[in-house]
Amino acid sequence: MAPDDGDPRQHFEVVEELLTRWLKERRALLAAYTEIIVTLDYYRDDEALEQRQQALCELLVDYVSVGHFEVFHELINEAESFDDGSCVLAEKLMPSIGDTTEVILAYEEKYAETRGQPEKLKRDLSALGEVLESRFVLEDQLIAGLHNRHRRLVAQVPKSA
Repeated sequence: MAPDDGDPRQHFEVVEELLTRWLKERRALLAAYTEIIVTLDYYRDDEALEQRQQALCELLVDYVSVGHFEVFHELINEAESFDDGSCVLAEKLMPSIGDTTEVILAYEEKYAETRGQPEKLKRDLSALGEVLESRFVLEDQLIAGLHNRHRRLVAQVPKSA
């Protein structure tokens, strides 16, 4: 969590650590997604597919949850602590990010406990991939518009003793 003293530099550093962890989770999510595609396309191993599908569903829920309950919250708090008007971008992007959350969670609900037919699963995975791509673009815009903007501001201000 961010410091309570309202120091934008400290808040920035906390968010930087949070983002680093979260973006590693994004890479793990993409790797799990890719493993399922490869399994579907080349191996047709139902047990491996089911295990990978369960892992993907867990990663989806974790990634979305951390995004909504930690990352976005802290990015907005950071923007408020800098008081530079960057919250407007968050207000613009968050509804679209929320829309992707609904699609991702619907996929997770559909496949967390059940096996899909390979052709139906391929179609749903393709749709999920498009939604993830859209979400990642929106998240990157949010990070660039808030956190990276603040990175420049933090770099310009000397550290206090």
